[in-house]
Amino acid sequence: MINWLTVRNFIIVRDVEVVFSPGMTVLTGETGAGKSLIVDAMTILLGDRTSADIIRPGADSTEIQAGFDVSANPQAMEWLAEQALTSDDDECILRRIVFHDKASRGFVNGRPVPIQSLRAVGDLLVDIHGQNEHHLLLKRDVQRTTLDAFAHIQSTVTKMGDIHRNISETTQAIDALRQLTGEREARESFLRYQISELEALNPNADEWHSLDQRQTQLAHARELAEGAWTSLQQLTEDESGSALLTLNQASARLHHLARYDPRLETMATEFDELQVRLTETANDLRHCLEGYELDPEEYAQVQARLGALHEAARKYQVQPEALKDALEKLQQELATISDSGHQLAVLEQSLSDLNQRYDELAADVSKARQVAAKQLGKAVTAHLAEFGLTDADFRVNLLPIDEQGRQRHGRERVQFTVRTTHEMAYGPLERVASGGELSRISLALQVVTSAVDPVP
Repeated sequence: MINWLTVRNFIIVRDVEVVFSPGMTVLTGETGAGKSLIVDAMTILLGDRTSADIIRPGADSTEIQAGFDVSANPQAMEWLAEQALTSDDDECILRRIVFHDKASRGFVNGRPVPIQSLRAVGDLLVDIHGQNEHHLLLKRDVQRTTLDAFAHIQSTVTKMGDIHRNISETTQAIDALRQLTGEREARESFLRYQISELEALNPNADEWHSLDQRQTQLAHARELAEGAWTSLQQLTEDESGSALLTLNQASARLHHLARYDPRLETMATEFDELQVRLTETANDLRHCLEGYELDPEEYAQVQARLGALHEAARKYQVQPEALKDALEKLQQELATISDSGHQLAVLEQSLSDLNQRYDELAADVSKARQVAAKQLGKAVTAHLAEFGLTDADFRVNLLPIDEQGRQRHGRERVQFTVRTTHEMAYGPLERVASGGELSRISLALQVVTSAVDPVP
């Protein structure tokens, strides 16, 4: 609903403000008083083409503003939300300034917008009814929304539109999966081959480092054996002067001398502890020495295993120690691809459910439209007689769309038709009604639907 309109420096108008109340507001006056200028100003505010010729002589610019209550206009509120132009008080304020030497500027709720945005939101706020004006009524979507509002099925049609969108998205997803079937099968076969190859190799995360270390030991087995044997001899086996024998003799000597100097007892004990630790070290060295036997067969096996791991790492472009992770990733990808068949089945079932739900809602919508179409036609025809079109007959036709097709707003197209005289055939408004007749039909529709139509 329009709340107010202000016009400044427009042709002969210096400054005027019109405040509107709920219901019908009538502006009256003598010819030339400026009634039509108010309507002209509104069309310019709503995005019509204009020029600097409309600026009042002596003024720098023309400014037109209007405020609308959009609390009961969900289409306008949705548009404002999409454009991030909402206000806190459910009001939509439009403003346009026309200049002499530069392009005009448009504003919605105080924020600058292109002029086409004024035109877009204006179509949701105002319908100009005049013999020579463009009528929203001639638009197919407006005829449908008018009938749906009269039938009180707007929410059902919105749900049907949401389901239609889901049907479209699900259908696209199914088509995409089906198109990838050939590629999926080829990829699945290749993955199975790679997984089989790596599973046969059976890599272990810690294997590479242990094998590399063992290969180094086997390659230097003789050097390790000779060095360990010599060290062991020096520690324990040399009867003339092994390290253990020398420590034992030093310990015994200090224990003897401690009788004369107690401080030496501590040192003797430390020597005893050194003997114990050195004995343990010698035992560990003997154990290592037992493993330093050159085994050509083991060496060949370790070399072959390292070569296999290195070749696989090069092939799969990872480090040898990461082969286990590579195998797990391939297994996960195979599981995902193998599950795509299940995904397709789930999507197909979902599509079937969506189609069934759409068909149920579409049937309800069609039934409600059929009832409302008859009621709306009779009500508008009655008002046309009051407006002087005594022979006119207004009808709402429901033209079926493809029975198998599912459209966003249902299975039928709404068409307003009229016969202005008994001799004429019924036809669409744009082909049958003259300008004056179209204005009266629009006014009659406005009266009948005033309780449900958000556009004043």
